[in-house]
Parts: sequence; C-alpha cells; structure tokens
Amino acid sequence: MLDLMLKFASSILQMNLRDHHDIPFALPLVFAAVLGFILGFIILRFIGNEQKEDAKQEN
Repeated sequence: MLDLMLKFASSILQMNLRDHHDIPFALPLVFAAVLGFILGFIILRFIGNEQKEDAKQEN
C-alpha cells in the first residue's frame, strides 16, 4: 500500500520519492503546512458547528 501511495505521489510531483536524494529540502515542510491547514480547517469547522448548535439550543 505504501508503495502504491509513493508511486502516485511520485508521478504527481514528478520526482522519485523512494530516493531520499531526489526529494527537495523543503518538501516535508510544505507537506506539514498543507496537512496542518487541512486538519486545522476541519477541526475549526467542527468547533464552529458545535457553537452554532449550542446557540440554537439556548434560544
């Protein structure tokens, strides 16, 4: 499964992710930033929905 994911990511990014010499230095930092943004957006979305539900229940 990991091999399949690396194959797809390698073809999308046009680099061999299996070879650590071919990966740019900042690529893990970019992946971490993108993943953090996505997770943060999802978490904040759920928190916002809970606050809306709480406000509706109080009225």
